Amino acid sequence: SKKEAVRLPIENGKGYNYFRFNYLTIYFLVMAGDWLQGPYLYAIYKGYGFELGEIAILFISGFLSSGFFGTIIGSAADKLILGGISTSLLFSVFEAWMVSEHFSRGFSSSLLSDTFSKATFGNGLVAIFSGLFANWLVERHGISSPFLAAIGFFITAAIVIMITWKENYGNISENTNTFQSLFQAVNVIKNDSHVLAIGAVQSLYEASMYIFVFLWGPLLESHHISDDSNLPFGMIFASFMVAIMIGSLLYGYLSGSMNISLSDIASGIFFIASISLLLPLFTENEFSLFVFFIIFEVTCGLYFPLIGTLRAKVISENIRATVGNLFRVPLNLIVAYIL
Repeated sequence: SKKEAVRLPIENGKGYNYFRFNYLTIYFLVMAGDWLQGPYLYAIYKGYGFELGEIAILFISGFLSSGFFGTIIGSAADKLILGGISTSLLFSVFEAWMVSEHFSRGFSSSLLSDTFSKATFGNGLVAIFSGLFANWLVERHGISSPFLAAIGFFITAAIVIMITWKENYGNISENTNTFQSLFQAVNVIKNDSHVLAIGAVQSLYEASMYIFVFLWGPLLESHHISDDSNLPFGMIFASFMVAIMIGSLLYGYLSGSMNISLSDIASGIFFIASISLLLPLFTENEFSLFVFFIIFEVTCGLYFPLIGTLRAKVISENIRATVGNLFRVPLNLIVAYIL
């Protein structure tokens, strides 16, 4: 990726560097607000007196809401004022805007892997900061403080977007409405086996990931050897994010220096992820569980730049967000059923 960047004309290279810096800055601000809530989501529900089964119901409500609205959010994102379903937007429209803007400015497609890899690596740094910051806030201001602090990051990101981003509708050669976009997306999924394969991978892997997000806290807590101290959820979360950063660096090395094909990288990711979630069934040792969870998080760091690059290669700009959200429907239904 660095060699490719050097081959760009000087002015074009500077333009790409500024574009990437601007996008990543905003993306990291939004992710910081999201990550601040992650470590203590289970803990805050428990603090309000909810049992594990009741917390699962609350999670299910969120996933079903995302699954129901996710089919229209991608194509309606420029037409509606939306609240309460921001997770679907977070994992679709930011990427869709960046990829479309990347190509509209004439940047090389090979540079997308560079942007996705840096986004995943930087996201790990942001998540580490967020986990430690959340830990500090809870110790001094109570368990609800990370959720309140997240608001500031979201407002800052919104202001920077309004100042620095231009509107982006993707490919506007055809005047399509929300339902036409949905119809196009469904046809693409039916007729293109590559898109269907990527969607199946996304739905299955990310369903496993979200189930893991719900269960790692109570599982570690149930095997905690000391009854006198609470688990440092913020520190554990930060450790997971270090693992994600390691995964993103591995992806850059495997896809860049070693030039391993994306399909081979994907096969390795899913095999290791399967083993890392299978082995905890056979141990009750707290440290062993933590190590297996760390290995799974490394595969997450490999997965995100991989899937982003694959989506950019096979899904056209004008329906990328819509297709992405369509595949979140089975993802959310799987998570809701298992929980």
